[in-house]
Amino acid sequence: MPNLDPLEAIAASELASASLFASLVPALVDAGALSSLRAREIYENALLMLETRQGSEPGMQRVYEAARGIIEARLRRQ
Repeated sequence: MPNLDPLEAIAASELASASLFASLVPALVDAGALSSLRAREIYENALLMLETRQGSEPGMQRVYEAARGIIEARLRRQ
């Protein structure tokens, strides 16, 4: 693993987690372990978590907005 500064390490960790989550939910639906309705609820809960925990730091608003946009796009596809 390359020598990363703290921000890069956090970004890499978040990207890895998001990628795993994004592949896990549809795989669970395909395997029949999770219904499409339950998968939608998971995405809706993730969106709610972002909305309620975003805080008020002006510099982070764009980041939270982008994260919400990604989840909202996924919900529109379902």
